[in-house]
Amino acid sequence: MNVFAFGSNGSGQLALGHTEDVSTPTQCLFDEAPATNDNIVHIAAGGNHTLLLTERGCVYAAGCNTDARCGPRISDLTEENLLSFRRVILTDAATRSRVDTFKCVSATWEGSILVASVRKLGDLGGNEDKVFIMGSSPKGELGLQLQAISTPGGNMVQPGMTVPDFPPQGINIIALASGMGHTLAVLSNGDVYGWGGSRKGQLGESLKEQKIVWTPAKLEGIPFVARSAVCGREFSVVCGDRRRGEFVILGDKGNRWGVLDVPTCLRDTSLGGDERIKGFLDIGASWHGVYIHAVSQNSSAEPTSAPIAWGRNDRGQLPPDNLPSPVKMAIGSEHALVLMRDGAVAAFGWGEHGNCGPDTDERGNVAGRYSLIPLDAVLADGGRVIGLGAGCATSWIVSE
Repeated sequence: MNVFAFGSNGSGQLALGHTEDVSTPTQCLFDEAPATNDNIVHIAAGGNHTLLLTERGCVYAAGCNTDARCGPRISDLTEENLLSFRRVILTDAATRSRVDTFKCVSATWEGSILVASVRKLGDLGGNEDKVFIMGSSPKGELGLQLQAISTPGGNMVQPGMTVPDFPPQGINIIALASGMGHTLAVLSNGDVYGWGGSRKGQLGESLKEQKIVWTPAKLEGIPFVARSAVCGREFSVVCGDRRRGEFVILGDKGNRWGVLDVPTCLRDTSLGGDERIKGFLDIGASWHGVYIHAVSQNSSAEPTSAPIAWGRNDRGQLPPDNLPSPVKMAIGSEHALVLMRDGAVAAFGWGEHGNCGPDTDERGNVAGRYSLIPLDAVLADGGRVIGLGAGCATSWIVSE
């Protein structure tokens, strides 16, 4: 398994050994490489840091580490930026036990959230989920009262700290999602809890008036058993049974970018023929848009069209009309990557930092079309693309 990155490389978040932006896929560096057969299953990108989660639960982090958002700092003098991926190993502040495998991860602009199954305290035995937090939490996005974590250098959380009394006893966390300043946790009983910024309705109407939700609070009004979620900059999408097309969008009723305007073919199941959507395989969110890889009524397994997307499109963020039906997609802050059936990778949207490849217009956009990403380095050893990731003007390709 190899990981390649291109795009914005502020603070070394691409793990290339330097801090310069690049526009073609470049192989990432690891302090200690993951096992050959331990594939990456999720890439979480913050403002200037990145987390990789593998099948075995290992997490690797790179980028800004001035506030320990990438894990414990060994030296205050040398670790402001991690220029290669380093494995995250924590010490539970409550039990002093080592925590080195995790179930799910997410990243806010300045922080990291990691869920681990750890041994329970006392004589009860068994395991329980804990939410470990790292980095800074200026708007409550790490789930702690601000007054409890303030330090002379800012709002830094020491690695090993956890969100107290969460999740509820006997309940596990099955999915995490974060936007720039808010986080959602989907629980095994189908409930969704959130924390962080809420004034735009990203945590639902019942929490909107609080403006900032400092500790986990249950989201009300989800009309199905939740199974996953994705977050835009100031909105959230909660999903239920994807085979039935269940999802709901929580956000500002002002609806500046039209994020709440779900296309008719997705919300009106009375439509027949080729227009009816049976369900969806994948869902993503940019800062101001929603992308659904849908399955039509006439297909039981494979997507038959480009992703259905709506929202902001001033820089070509939405799929162009000529985009073929892809196999996979990854949605970044204002751009998208797709994997084609023939193994090619294409990008569209805002690509000023090189995250859409070298072929952009004078404004740094790939608008109204898609651009094929050069894969010479990715395929040099006869490999093939098996995964994609996209973040804040960052793009990622995983090959085998």
